[in-house]
Amino acid sequence: MIPLLPRRLAPRLLLALLAAMGAMLLLAVAVAVPALDRQRDRLQAHRLGPAMAALWQEAEGALADGGSADAELATRHITDLHFEIGPLPEAPTAMVRYFFTPAYDGRAPFEVRVLQPRPLLEGRSIDLGAAGGGFDYALAQIATDIADTGLPARVTLPLSDGRWLTFASPRYWQARWTPVMRGLAVLVAGAGLVLAAFGLARLLALPLERLAAAVGPEHAGPPQPMAVPAGASAEVAEIAAAIDRGRSALTELLEDRTRMLAAISHDLRTPATRLKLRAEWIEDAGVRDKILADLDEMTVMIAAALDYLRQGAQQEAEQLVAFTSLLQAVCDDYHDLGRPVRLTEAPPLQFDASGTIFGPGDRGVRRTLLTFDQARVLRLRCRPDALRRALTNLIDNALKYGGVAEVMVQATSEEVIVDVLDEGPGIPEEEFANVLRPFYRLEQSRNRGTGGTGLGLAIVKSVIDAHGGTLELSNRARAGLRARVVLPRRL
Repeated sequence: MIPLLPRRLAPRLLLALLAAMGAMLLLAVAVAVPALDRQRDRLQAHRLGPAMAALWQEAEGALADGGSADAELATRHITDLHFEIGPLPEAPTAMVRYFFTPAYDGRAPFEVRVLQPRPLLEGRSIDLGAAGGGFDYALAQIATDIADTGLPARVTLPLSDGRWLTFASPRYWQARWTPVMRGLAVLVAGAGLVLAAFGLARLLALPLERLAAAVGPEHAGPPQPMAVPAGASAEVAEIAAAIDRGRSALTELLEDRTRMLAAISHDLRTPATRLKLRAEWIEDAGVRDKILADLDEMTVMIAAALDYLRQGAQQEAEQLVAFTSLLQAVCDDYHDLGRPVRLTEAPPLQFDASGTIFGPGDRGVRRTLLTFDQARVLRLRCRPDALRRALTNLIDNALKYGGVAEVMVQATSEEVIVDVLDEGPGIPEEEFANVLRPFYRLEQSRNRGTGGTGLGLAIVKSVIDAHGGTLELSNRARAGLRARVVLPRRL
Protein backbone atom coordinates (compact mmCIF):
# COMPACT_ATOMS: atom_id res chain seq x y z
CA MET A 1 0.00 0.00 0.00
CA ILE A 2 2.86 2.40 0.74
CA PRO A 3 4.34 2.37 -2.80
CA LEU A 4 0.96 3.58 -4.12
CA LEU A 5 1.21 6.80 -2.11
CA PRO A 6 2.47 9.99 -3.79
CA ARG A 7 6.08 10.93 -3.12
CA ARG A 8 5.36 14.45 -1.86
CA LEU A 9 3.68 15.28 1.44
CA ALA A 10 1.15 17.78 0.05
CA PRO A 11 -0.46 15.24 -2.34
CA ARG A 12 -0.57 12.73 0.51
CA LEU A 13 -2.43 15.20 2.71
CA LEU A 14 -4.77 16.04 -0.18
CA LEU A 15 -5.39 12.34 -0.75
CA ALA A 16 -6.13 11.83 2.94
CA LEU A 17 -8.54 14.79 2.93
CA LEU A 18 -10.34 13.53 -0.17
CA ALA A 19 -10.56 10.03 1.31
CA ALA A 20 -12.06 11.43 4.52
CA MET A 21 -14.56 13.57 2.61
CA GLY A 22 -15.49 10.62 0.37
CA ALA A 23 -16.01 8.35 3.37
CA MET A 24 -18.19 10.95 5.08
CA LEU A 25 -20.20 11.41 1.87
CA LEU A 26 -20.71 7.66 1.50
CA LEU A 27 -21.79 7.44 5.12
CA ALA A 28 -24.27 10.28 4.64
CA VAL A 29 -25.68 8.64 1.50
CA ALA A 30 -25.89 5.27 3.27
CA VAL A 31 -27.94 6.92 6.02
CA ALA A 32 -30.09 9.23 3.89
CA VAL A 33 -31.07 6.94 1.01
CA PRO A 34 -32.64 4.15 3.13
CA ALA A 35 -34.43 6.78 5.22
CA LEU A 36 -35.89 8.40 2.08
CA ASP A 37 -36.85 5.01 0.63
CA ARG A 38 -38.53 4.06 3.88
CA GLN A 39 -40.53 7.28 3.97
CA ARG A 40 -41.57 6.83 0.33
CA ASP A 41 -42.64 3.22 0.91
CA ARG A 42 -44.58 4.26 3.99
CA LEU A 43 -46.58 6.79 1.99
CA GLN A 44 -47.20 4.34 -0.84
CA ALA A 45 -48.16 1.50 1.52
CA HIS A 46 -51.11 3.60 2.63
CA ARG A 47 -52.90 2.89 -0.69
CA LEU A 48 -52.99 -0.84 0.05
CA GLY A 49 -55.79 -0.25 2.55
CA PRO A 50 -58.50 0.83 0.06
CA ALA A 51 -57.41 -1.97 -2.32
CA MET A 52 -57.82 -4.62 0.40
CA ALA A 53 -61.20 -3.18 1.39
CA ALA A 54 -62.42 -3.23 -2.22
CA LEU A 55 -61.34 -6.84 -2.81
CA TRP A 56 -62.91 -8.00 0.43
CA GLN A 57 -66.17 -6.25 -0.45
CA GLU A 58 -66.23 -7.85 -3.93
CA ALA A 59 -65.66 -11.31 -2.42
CA GLU A 60 -68.42 -10.78 0.15
CA GLY A 61 -70.77 -9.46 -2.55
CA ALA A 62 -70.22 -12.58 -4.67
CA LEU A 63 -70.92 -14.82 -1.70
CA ALA A 64 -74.08 -12.83 -0.85
CA ASP A 65 -75.36 -13.34 -4.44
CA GLY A 66 -74.73 -17.07 -4.17
CA GLY A 67 -71.67 -16.94 -6.37
CA SER A 68 -68.04 -17.89 -5.86
CA ALA A 69 -65.61 -15.50 -4.22
CA ASP A 70 -62.73 -17.28 -5.98
CA ALA A 71 -64.22 -16.70 -9.41
CA GLU A 72 -65.01 -13.11 -8.58
CA LEU A 73 -61.40 -12.31 -7.60
CA ALA A 74 -59.68 -14.54 -10.17
CA THR A 75 -59.51 -11.76 -12.73
CA ARG A 76 -58.38 -9.11 -10.31
CA HIS A 77 -54.73 -7.98 -10.33
CA ILE A 78 -53.33 -5.22 -8.15
CA THR A 79 -49.68 -4.10 -8.36
CA ASP A 80 -47.64 -4.81 -5.22
CA LEU A 81 -50.54 -6.67 -3.54
CA HIS A 82 -50.95 -10.46 -3.60
CA PHE A 83 -54.06 -12.19 -2.26
CA GLU A 84 -55.58 -15.66 -1.92
CA ILE A 85 -58.66 -17.27 -0.37
CA GLY A 86 -58.31 -20.26 1.91
CA PRO A 87 -58.16 -21.41 5.50
CA LEU A 88 -56.52 -19.23 8.15
CA PRO A 89 -52.74 -19.40 7.59
CA GLU A 90 -50.55 -20.54 10.42
CA ALA A 91 -48.86 -17.68 12.26
CA PRO A 92 -45.02 -17.80 11.87
CA THR A 93 -44.43 -16.50 15.39
CA ALA A 94 -46.90 -13.82 16.37
CA MET A 95 -50.47 -12.96 15.46
CA VAL A 96 -52.00 -9.54 16.14
CA ARG A 97 -55.75 -9.02 16.15
CA TYR A 98 -57.62 -5.83 15.33
CA PHE A 99 -61.29 -5.74 16.34
CA PHE A 100 -63.55 -3.33 14.49
CA THR A 101 -66.51 -1.73 16.29
CA PRO A 102 -69.34 -1.37 15.55
CA ALA A 103 -69.44 -4.70 13.74
CA TYR A 104 -68.81 -4.16 10.06
CA ASP A 105 -71.73 -5.02 7.78
CA GLY A 106 -73.75 -6.39 10.68
CA ARG A 107 -71.10 -8.92 11.78
CA ALA A 108 -70.12 -9.41 15.39
CA PRO A 109 -67.32 -9.64 16.12
CA PHE A 110 -65.29 -8.63 13.06
CA GLU A 111 -61.55 -8.93 13.23
CA VAL A 112 -58.47 -8.46 11.06
CA ARG A 113 -55.42 -10.59 11.81
CA VAL A 114 -51.76 -9.66 11.06
CA LEU A 115 -49.21 -12.50 10.95
CA GLN A 116 -45.53 -11.53 11.59
CA PRO A 117 -42.29 -13.23 12.78
CA ARG A 118 -42.13 -10.98 15.87
CA PRO A 119 -44.90 -9.20 17.78
CA LEU A 120 -43.93 -5.60 16.99
CA LEU A 121 -47.56 -4.50 16.57
CA GLU A 122 -50.06 -4.24 19.39
CA GLY A 123 -53.62 -5.48 18.87
CA ARG A 124 -56.40 -3.02 19.61
CA SER A 125 -60.03 -2.21 18.90
CA ILE A 126 -60.69 0.29 16.12
CA ASP A 127 -63.86 2.40 16.16
CA LEU A 128 -64.84 2.66 12.52
CA GLY A 129 -67.16 5.50 13.33
CA ALA A 130 -64.32 7.55 14.81
CA ALA A 131 -61.74 6.43 12.27
CA GLY A 132 -62.67 9.27 9.97
CA GLY A 133 -62.57 7.26 6.78
CA GLY A 134 -64.37 4.03 7.49
CA PHE A 135 -63.22 0.50 6.83
CA ASP A 136 -60.79 1.27 3.97
CA TYR A 137 -59.12 4.04 6.01
CA ALA A 138 -58.66 1.67 8.97
CA LEU A 139 -57.05 -0.93 6.69
CA ALA A 140 -54.79 1.79 5.27
CA GLN A 141 -53.57 2.61 8.79
CA ILE A 142 -52.87 -1.09 9.40
CA ALA A 143 -50.92 -1.32 6.12
CA THR A 144 -48.85 1.73 7.13
CA ASP A 145 -48.16 0.33 10.60
CA ILE A 146 -46.93 -2.93 9.08
CA ALA A 147 -44.59 -1.05 6.72
CA ASP A 148 -43.15 0.81 9.73
CA THR A 149 -42.17 -2.41 11.49
CA GLY A 150 -39.72 -3.45 8.74
CA LEU A 151 -40.79 -7.10 8.98
CA PRO A 152 -42.60 -9.35 6.49
CA ALA A 153 -46.31 -9.72 7.28
CA ARG A 154 -49.63 -11.02 5.98
CA VAL A 155 -53.07 -9.50 6.61
CA THR A 156 -56.05 -11.84 6.64
CA LEU A 157 -59.78 -10.91 6.71
CA PRO A 158 -62.63 -13.36 7.46
CA LEU A 159 -65.21 -14.23 4.76
CA SER A 160 -68.80 -15.22 5.39
CA ASP A 161 -68.21 -18.77 4.11
CA GLY A 162 -65.70 -19.44 6.93
CA ARG A 163 -62.60 -18.98 4.85
CA TRP A 164 -60.08 -16.12 5.02
CA LEU A 165 -58.90 -13.60 2.45
CA THR A 166 -55.13 -13.25 2.96
CA PHE A 167 -53.06 -10.35 1.57
CA ALA A 168 -49.27 -9.98 1.20
CA SER A 169 -47.08 -7.23 -0.29
CA PRO A 170 -43.53 -8.33 -1.26
CA ARG A 171 -42.57 -4.69 -1.80
CA TYR A 172 -43.96 -2.84 1.22
CA TRP A 173 -44.36 -5.61 3.81
CA GLN A 174 -40.87 -7.02 3.62
CA ALA A 175 -37.86 -7.33 5.89
CA ARG A 176 -35.87 -4.11 5.97
CA TRP A 177 -33.64 -2.19 8.34
CA THR A 178 -35.36 -0.52 11.23
CA PRO A 179 -34.24 2.90 12.60
CA VAL A 180 -32.46 1.11 15.46
CA MET A 181 -30.59 -1.14 13.03
CA ARG A 182 -29.63 1.84 10.89
CA GLY A 183 -28.42 3.70 13.96
CA LEU A 184 -26.21 0.78 14.96
CA ALA A 185 -24.88 0.56 11.41
CA VAL A 186 -24.06 4.28 11.49
CA LEU A 187 -22.20 3.84 14.79
CA VAL A 188 -20.20 0.90 13.40
CA ALA A 189 -19.44 2.79 10.18
CA GLY A 190 -18.46 5.89 12.16
CA ALA A 191 -16.14 3.85 14.38
CA GLY A 192 -14.57 2.31 11.28
CA LEU A 193 -14.13 5.75 9.77
CA VAL A 194 -12.40 6.99 12.93
CA LEU A 195 -10.10 3.95 12.97
CA ALA A 196 -9.30 4.42 9.29
CA ALA A 197 -8.55 8.13 9.87
CA PHE A 198 -6.32 7.25 12.81
CA GLY A 199 -4.48 4.65 10.74
CA LEU A 200 -3.99 7.10 7.87
CA ALA A 201 -2.73 9.77 10.27
CA ARG A 202 -0.29 7.26 11.77
CA LEU A 203 0.85 6.29 8.28
CA LEU A 204 1.62 9.93 7.49
CA ALA A 205 3.20 10.74 10.86
CA LEU A 206 5.23 7.54 11.38
CA PRO A 207 8.15 8.53 9.11
CA LEU A 208 8.44 11.86 10.94
CA GLU A 209 8.36 10.12 14.33
CA ARG A 210 11.08 7.70 13.20
CA LEU A 211 13.12 10.61 11.92
CA ALA A 212 12.75 12.44 15.25
CA ALA A 213 13.76 9.27 17.13
CA ALA A 214 16.81 8.88 14.90
CA VAL A 215 18.15 12.28 15.98
CA GLY A 216 17.14 11.94 19.64
CA PRO A 217 19.56 12.05 22.58
CA GLU A 218 19.77 8.25 22.78
CA HIS A 219 21.50 8.35 19.38
CA ALA A 220 24.07 10.90 20.51
CA GLY A 221 27.25 9.39 19.19
CA PRO A 222 29.55 9.54 16.20
CA PRO A 223 27.35 10.79 13.33
CA GLN A 224 26.21 8.02 11.02
CA PRO A 225 24.35 8.39 7.71
CA MET A 226 20.67 8.63 8.57
CA ALA A 227 18.47 5.96 7.00
CA VAL A 228 15.31 7.36 5.43
CA PRO A 229 12.29 5.70 7.13
CA ALA A 230 10.28 3.32 4.97
CA GLY A 231 7.32 5.00 3.31
CA ALA A 232 8.68 8.47 3.96
CA SER A 233 7.67 11.31 1.68
CA ALA A 234 10.17 13.24 -0.41
CA GLU A 235 10.13 16.07 2.14
CA VAL A 236 11.15 13.69 4.95
CA ALA A 237 13.98 12.34 2.79
CA GLU A 238 15.14 15.91 2.13
CA ILE A 239 15.03 16.70 5.85
CA ALA A 240 17.08 13.57 6.61
CA ALA A 241 19.62 14.57 3.99
CA ALA A 242 19.79 18.10 5.41
CA ILE A 243 20.31 16.72 8.92
CA ASP A 244 23.11 14.50 7.60
CA ARG A 245 24.79 17.48 5.98
CA GLY A 246 24.41 19.57 9.13
CA ARG A 247 25.76 16.84 11.39
CA SER A 248 28.68 16.23 9.04
CA ALA A 249 29.47 19.95 8.95
CA LEU A 250 29.22 20.22 12.73
CA THR A 251 31.42 17.17 13.22
CA GLU A 252 34.01 18.59 10.84
CA LEU A 253 33.87 21.93 12.66
CA LEU A 254 34.42 20.25 16.03
CA GLU A 255 37.29 18.19 14.66
CA ASP A 256 38.90 21.28 13.13
CA ARG A 257 38.52 23.14 16.41
CA THR A 258 40.02 20.27 18.36
CA ARG A 259 42.94 19.95 15.93
CA MET A 260 43.52 23.70 16.03
CA LEU A 261 43.56 23.87 19.83
CA ALA A 262 45.68 20.73 20.03
CA ALA A 263 48.18 22.36 17.70
CA ILE A 264 48.10 25.56 19.77
CA SER A 265 48.60 23.53 22.94
CA HIS A 266 51.49 21.68 21.39
CA ASP A 267 53.05 24.90 20.17
CA LEU A 268 52.58 26.54 23.57
CA ARG A 269 54.13 23.69 25.51
CA THR A 270 57.56 24.21 23.95
CA PRO A 271 57.91 27.94 24.83
CA ALA A 272 56.27 27.24 28.22
CA THR A 273 58.95 24.65 28.90
CA ARG A 274 61.66 27.11 27.87
CA LEU A 275 60.12 29.77 30.11
CA LYS A 276 60.16 27.37 33.03
CA LEU A 277 63.82 26.61 32.46
CA ARG A 278 64.68 30.28 32.19
CA ALA A 279 62.60 31.12 35.23
CA GLU A 280 64.81 28.85 37.29
CA TRP A 281 67.70 31.31 36.67
CA ILE A 282 65.78 34.21 38.21
CA GLU A 283 67.48 35.08 41.46
CA ASP A 284 64.42 36.72 43.07
CA ALA A 285 62.57 33.74 44.57
CA GLY A 286 59.25 35.62 44.81
CA VAL A 287 59.24 36.60 41.15
CA ARG A 288 60.40 33.14 40.14
CA ASP A 289 57.59 31.40 42.03
CA LYS A 290 54.93 33.71 40.53
CA ILE A 291 56.14 33.06 36.99
CA LEU A 292 56.18 29.31 37.54
CA ALA A 293 52.66 29.43 39.05
CA ASP A 294 51.37 31.36 36.03
CA LEU A 295 52.93 28.85 33.68
CA ASP A 296 51.36 25.95 35.60
CA GLU A 297 47.98 27.66 35.49
CA MET A 298 48.25 28.20 31.74
CA THR A 299 49.14 24.54 31.23
CA VAL A 300 46.19 23.36 33.33
CA MET A 301 43.76 25.64 31.49
CA ILE A 302 44.92 24.41 28.08
CA ALA A 303 44.64 20.78 29.22
CA ALA A 304 41.14 21.39 30.60
CA ALA A 305 39.99 23.06 27.38
CA LEU A 306 41.31 20.17 25.30
CA ASP A 307 39.64 17.71 27.66
CA TYR A 308 36.28 19.43 27.12
CA LEU A 309 36.70 19.52 23.35
CA ARG A 310 37.55 15.83 23.20
CA GLN A 311 34.15 15.06 24.72
CA GLY A 312 32.49 16.70 21.71
CA ALA A 313 34.53 14.55 19.37
CA GLN A 314 33.40 11.35 21.19
CA GLN A 315 36.23 9.18 19.94
CA GLU A 316 35.97 6.48 22.61
CA ALA A 317 34.01 3.33 21.78
CA GLU A 318 31.27 2.04 24.08
CA GLN A 319 31.87 -1.03 26.22
CA LEU A 320 29.82 -3.20 28.55
CA VAL A 321 31.42 -2.67 31.99
CA ALA A 322 30.73 -3.48 35.61
CA PHE A 323 29.72 0.00 36.69
CA THR A 324 30.05 -0.69 40.42
CA SER A 325 33.67 -1.79 39.95
CA LEU A 326 34.42 1.31 37.89
CA LEU A 327 33.01 3.59 40.57
CA GLN A 328 34.79 1.66 43.32
CA ALA A 329 38.11 2.08 41.47
CA VAL A 330 37.56 5.85 41.25
CA CYS A 331 36.86 6.08 44.99
CA ASP A 332 39.82 3.83 45.83
CA ASP A 333 42.14 6.24 44.03
CA TYR A 334 41.03 8.98 46.43
CA HIS A 335 41.40 6.65 49.43
CA ASP A 336 44.98 5.97 48.42
CA LEU A 337 45.63 9.72 48.57
CA GLY A 338 43.96 10.00 51.98
CA ARG A 339 41.00 12.01 50.67
CA PRO A 340 37.66 11.73 52.54
CA VAL A 341 35.52 9.96 49.92
CA ARG A 342 32.86 7.44 50.99
CA LEU A 343 31.01 5.08 48.62
CA THR A 344 27.59 3.62 49.43
CA GLU A 345 26.81 0.84 46.98
CA ALA A 346 23.36 -0.09 45.73
CA PRO A 347 21.37 -2.10 48.30
CA PRO A 348 21.04 -5.86 47.66
CA LEU A 349 18.04 -7.18 45.80
CA GLN A 350 14.95 -7.95 47.87
CA PHE A 351 11.87 -9.97 46.95
CA ASP A 352 8.56 -10.20 48.75
CA ALA A 353 7.65 -13.89 48.91
CA SER A 354 3.95 -14.66 48.79
CA GLY A 355 1.86 -17.79 48.50
CA THR A 356 1.23 -19.65 45.26
CA ILE A 357 -1.20 -22.33 44.20
CA PHE A 358 1.31 -24.87 45.57
CA GLY A 359 1.70 -23.27 48.99
CA PRO A 360 -0.07 -21.13 51.59
CA GLY A 361 -1.10 -17.63 50.62
CA ASP A 362 -1.46 -14.43 52.59
CA ARG A 363 -4.36 -15.63 54.66
CA GLY A 364 -3.12 -16.33 58.16
CA VAL A 365 0.56 -16.49 57.10
CA ARG A 366 3.05 -13.64 57.51
CA ARG A 367 4.75 -12.69 54.25
CA THR A 368 8.51 -13.27 53.95
CA LEU A 369 11.07 -10.76 52.64
CA LEU A 370 13.89 -12.50 50.77
CA THR A 371 17.23 -10.68 50.52
CA PHE A 372 20.25 -11.62 48.39
CA ASP A 373 23.43 -11.11 50.41
CA GLN A 374 25.72 -10.82 47.37
CA ALA A 375 26.73 -7.36 46.22
CA ARG A 376 24.90 -6.19 43.15
CA VAL A 377 26.83 -6.14 39.90
CA LEU A 378 25.49 -3.26 37.85
CA ARG A 379 26.36 -3.74 34.21
CA LEU A 380 26.20 -0.73 31.95
CA ARG A 381 27.12 0.03 28.35
CA CYS A 382 29.16 3.24 28.41
CA ARG A 383 32.43 4.95 27.50
CA PRO A 384 34.38 4.03 30.64
CA ASP A 385 37.23 6.54 30.36
CA ALA A 386 34.88 9.46 29.71
CA LEU A 387 32.55 8.36 32.51
CA ARG A 388 35.48 7.98 34.91
CA ARG A 389 36.56 11.54 34.04
CA ALA A 390 33.06 12.89 34.69
CA LEU A 391 32.74 11.16 38.07
CA THR A 392 36.23 12.35 39.03
CA ASN A 393 35.24 15.95 38.24
CA LEU A 394 32.13 15.68 40.44
CA ILE A 395 34.12 14.23 43.34
CA ASP A 396 36.86 16.88 42.92
CA ASN A 397 34.22 19.62 43.12
CA ALA A 398 32.72 18.05 46.26
CA LEU A 399 36.15 17.86 47.94
CA LYS A 400 37.12 21.36 46.86
CA TYR A 401 33.96 23.15 48.03
CA GLY A 402 32.63 20.79 50.73
CA GLY A 403 35.71 19.13 52.19
CA VAL A 404 34.20 15.62 51.93
CA ALA A 405 32.47 13.62 49.22
CA GLU A 406 29.81 10.94 49.67
CA VAL A 407 28.98 8.84 46.62
CA MET A 408 25.70 6.87 46.63
CA VAL A 409 24.50 4.42 43.95
CA GLN A 410 20.94 3.30 43.24
CA ALA A 411 19.66 1.18 40.38
CA THR A 412 16.41 0.12 38.76
CA SER A 413 15.73 -2.08 35.78
CA GLU A 414 15.84 0.99 33.51
CA GLU A 415 18.50 3.35 34.95
CA VAL A 416 21.47 3.80 37.26
CA ILE A 417 21.48 6.78 39.62
CA VAL A 418 24.67 8.20 41.18
CA ASP A 419 24.50 10.94 43.82
CA VAL A 420 27.63 12.89 44.77
CA LEU A 421 27.03 14.80 48.03
CA ASP A 422 29.16 17.40 49.79
CA GLU A 423 28.84 19.62 52.85
CA GLY A 424 29.81 22.93 51.24
CA PRO A 425 27.84 26.17 50.81
CA GLY A 426 25.85 24.90 47.80
CA ILE A 427 24.91 26.91 44.68
CA PRO A 428 22.10 29.47 44.29
CA GLU A 429 19.21 27.83 42.44
CA GLU A 430 19.15 30.53 39.78
CA GLU A 431 22.74 29.57 38.88
CA PHE A 432 22.13 25.84 38.35
CA ALA A 433 21.82 26.19 34.56
CA ASN A 434 24.70 28.66 34.26
CA VAL A 435 27.32 26.55 36.06
CA LEU A 436 26.85 23.82 33.47
CA ARG A 437 27.99 26.15 30.70
CA PRO A 438 31.66 26.04 29.66
CA PHE A 439 34.00 28.66 31.17
CA TYR A 440 31.28 29.96 33.53
CA ARG A 441 32.32 30.52 37.14
CA LEU A 442 30.38 31.81 40.12
CA GLU A 443 33.56 33.62 41.20
CA GLN A 444 34.29 36.00 38.32
CA SER A 445 37.86 36.93 39.22
CA ARG A 446 39.21 34.07 37.00
CA ASN A 447 41.53 33.13 39.88
CA ARG A 448 42.04 29.36 39.88
CA GLY A 449 42.65 29.45 43.57
CA THR A 450 39.03 30.49 44.13
CA GLY A 451 37.14 29.06 41.21
CA GLY A 452 39.03 26.78 38.81
CA THR A 453 38.76 26.96 35.03
CA GLY A 454 34.96 26.80 34.79
CA LEU A 455 35.04 23.60 32.72
CA GLY A 456 34.57 20.85 35.33
CA LEU A 457 30.76 20.66 35.31
CA ALA A 458 30.62 21.44 31.57
CA ILE A 459 32.76 18.35 30.92
CA VAL A 460 30.50 16.29 33.19
CA LYS A 461 27.38 17.44 31.34
CA SER A 462 28.99 16.74 27.96
CA VAL A 463 29.87 13.18 29.01
CA ILE A 464 26.45 12.47 30.56
CA ASP A 465 24.59 13.90 27.55
CA ALA A 466 26.66 11.69 25.26
CA HIS A 467 25.42 8.68 27.26
CA GLY A 468 21.78 9.78 26.93
CA GLY A 469 21.58 10.59 30.65
CA THR A 470 20.87 13.66 32.75
CA LEU A 471 22.79 15.76 35.28
CA GLU A 472 20.72 17.40 38.02
CA LEU A 473 21.94 19.82 40.70
CA SER A 474 20.09 20.55 43.93
CA ASN A 475 20.90 21.97 47.35
CA ARG A 476 20.62 19.64 50.33
CA ALA A 477 18.24 20.44 53.15
CA ARG A 478 20.94 21.00 55.79
CA ALA A 479 23.99 22.12 53.83
CA GLY A 480 25.87 21.17 50.71
CA LEU A 481 25.16 20.29 47.10
CA ARG A 482 23.72 17.15 45.55
CA ALA A 483 24.88 16.32 42.00
CA ARG A 484 22.71 13.52 40.59
CA VAL A 485 23.71 11.57 37.49
CA VAL A 486 21.01 9.41 35.86
CA LEU A 487 22.23 6.96 33.21
CA PRO A 488 20.00 4.67 31.13
CA ARG A 489 20.78 0.97 31.47
CA ARG A 490 21.56 0.05 27.88
CA LEU A 491 22.93 -3.45 27.46
